[in-house]
Amino acid sequence: MIPVLKKKQAYKLDKDTIESGHLSQEELMDNAGKAIAQFFCEKIDDPFNKKVVVVCGKGNNGGDGVIAHSYLKQYNVSSEIIFTEEKHGHSKIFKKYKISKSEYSNYNDKTKLNQYDWIIDGIFGIGLSRKLDDRYWEIIDRINSKKNIISIDVPSGISDSPLGGYSKFVISKYTVTFGYSKLAHYMNPINNIVVSDIGFKNLNKINMCKIIADDIKEILIADELKSNKHKKYTECNIYAGGYQYPGAAFLCSMAAHKTGSGYVRLYFGNLGKKEHEVLLENIKALMPEIIVESEYELNNVFLNEDTPMLIGPGGTTLSSFEDNIPSRLVIDASAISFFDDEKSVSDNIREIPEYSIMTPHVGEFKSFFQLINIEYYDIQNIQKIIGERIVILKSFNTFIITKDIIYIMDKGPSLLATAGTGDVLSGILVSLLSQGYSRLDASILGTYLHAEAANYYMNNISKDGMTASDLIDCIPHAFNILRVNE
Repeated sequence: MIPVLKKKQAYKLDKDTIESGHLSQEELMDNAGKAIAQFFCEKIDDPFNKKVVVVCGKGNNGGDGVIAHSYLKQYNVSSEIIFTEEKHGHSKIFKKYKISKSEYSNYNDKTKLNQYDWIIDGIFGIGLSRKLDDRYWEIIDRINSKKNIISIDVPSGISDSPLGGYSKFVISKYTVTFGYSKLAHYMNPINNIVVSDIGFKNLNKINMCKIIADDIKEILIADELKSNKHKKYTECNIYAGGYQYPGAAFLCSMAAHKTGSGYVRLYFGNLGKKEHEVLLENIKALMPEIIVESEYELNNVFLNEDTPMLIGPGGTTLSSFEDNIPSRLVIDASAISFFDDEKSVSDNIREIPEYSIMTPHVGEFKSFFQLINIEYYDIQNIQKIIGERIVILKSFNTFIITKDIIYIMDKGPSLLATAGTGDVLSGILVSLLSQGYSRLDASILGTYLHAEAANYYMNNISKDGMTASDLIDCIPHAFNILRVNE
């Protein structure tokens, strides 16, 4: 897994590197500026015939931009600087790198950005924690009118505090960051993150990381789950569906079956007694591989606490149970939507069984954790109250939040915004639990497998038009991809 830093951790890494004598602040900034210039010369087509402008703010990010400009000039790239503030505070850097007045100007209404082939964005770094005024919104809009943009460290306008960031930020073609990627990179939809080593000390402690393919192969290799197992030892229970949303039950049940559960029992919910017989027969006909029962059977049977269960798709809730709740539980976000917003978050979270996996999307996450009207919040604060529960936050990136570590999965394509794909993920998760994976391994492998199935569809079938049912059909292909060279 690859470490990911929050703002405070990035600052601390800077400080620790400098105080240890490993590198000075001036050396770190020099390495950062040089890295930007070298990236441009090595990765951009025909760089020496391109005209570049570096748009610099007054902070360290702007200082890195000034140094990048200096190196671009040394490498015979046509480069100029535009400062967003007249009092930019980079006079010492000017003196050290011998930058003349002819090489820079200050931004104004007459500034012409269209004359440049590439814009290097050095306005704000990861330290941005304030609202931007109209002038900066205008600058960002004008920068975004160009397609060829490289951001230094993070695209300007982005922060790691609010989920989803500001309403506007620089939309870069590339973002070159230093040492390690940052949480801000994954809280917003960012293209092509390039991590450059500029000589930081090694990290001693990791509490946030990005999942990579090697991590998935280790999970698959270590467990060796499928040899000589009878279907009854890979069974799962699902309580899902309803008259209004019967498709949710179909999707999660078939996803569990395709992922490898040998025995899937669906308790179909939210039906009036007059409705359930006809609809249950239709559901059984659609899914001959699935054992289908009415929800009225839930309290008439003994639910083995060792058999994992999924609750929520289609609107089913925990309120249907008394004390007979399995210990290994996947709770789809629909099952937490009824919680009382007049109670404290801590009171609500205590009603979720301790060893559950919760799967909210962003809106459900904000609602459950009472963040709807909070503009800024720290995603790590959620770790302090969830106990042993795992929260899988579904967004354009996926965050697997545990009490100790936050895991980030950034493989999922935009096709996963399709209705019903969350039900597919829930089915995958409960299936992996049924096959013996731990809750954490099931969460990591399940989210990765879910994304890989969508990538398979996009790369081999179509970039458009994927349905949740299509995604289910791609699960076996995704497994094949993950098991290559394991």
